[in-house]
Amino acid sequence: MNWNLLNQNALSKLSETLIGYLPDVAGALLLIGVFWLALIIGRRLLNGALRRANVPDTMQRLMTRFLKYGIIVVAVLTIAGQLRINITSLVAGLGIAGLAVSFAAQDTISNIISGITLVIDRPFGEGDWVQIGNTHALVEKLRLRTTVLTTFDGETLVMPNKTISQEKVVNYTLTPKARVRVSVGIAYKEDAREARRVMLSTVEGDDRLAEEPEPVVVVTGLGDSSVNLELRFWAREATQKFPLTWEYTEKCKRALDKADIEIPFPHRQLFLEQSEGVSELSKASRGS
Repeated sequence: MNWNLLNQNALSKLSETLIGYLPDVAGALLLIGVFWLALIIGRRLLNGALRRANVPDTMQRLMTRFLKYGIIVVAVLTIAGQLRINITSLVAGLGIAGLAVSFAAQDTISNIISGITLVIDRPFGEGDWVQIGNTHALVEKLRLRTTVLTTFDGETLVMPNKTISQEKVVNYTLTPKARVRVSVGIAYKEDAREARRVMLSTVEGDDRLAEEPEPVVVVTGLGDSSVNLELRFWAREATQKFPLTWEYTEKCKRALDKADIEIPFPHRQLFLEQSEGVSELSKASRGS
């Protein structure tokens, strides 16, 4: 057997294979350069857009990282195809793994998607006073999965973004003014017109209140033991909504007391029927 001839044939086939493979390698190198350039340009464009939208720095870094990982995944799959690597099994494996992860981390993924939605919609920003559901708090940090809040009691509240996206959100910081409602009940024997005059006198000369629409007092209902009135006015700053509510509740109480207008409290009257048993008890009590 002529080993030299066999070696020559093997080397010839190997060289032909390598030569035939060179265009694929060159194409792969070209793709690496293209994707590297795309990553640089994409990050600059994204960072510029996020800065113009005043997106928090933390969210900018997270979204830039997502862009980086997305480009890397696409680049790896594209370059592998250029090098004639069978990526069908790889893609199938990634699909199965991704499906398993998605089932195991449904809440986390939902919170991340909700966090991205909050960044895009921007219903509030860091430092804003918001009402989420029945919770009033200041926004401390907006993160990808959660939002950190500080309640008026000084408690730190970490709320999942998914929960926030499903609740009604009121941003008082973005609200130029807010309506204040102060509810007071007066006795039925009192004159509602006089009570209205007394309550309106408490808001005179307060620069914190808007002149238009002007303050009013309306009858909101007839309760079991009171005529229910409500003082309504607009605060120039929405952040004064609750302090002014508490302040004018006390002012109205003091003004009505000074005007001798009764603010009733719930009470009951008890009537006893005259019966033989009641008569016996009455006689016994008088005898003792």
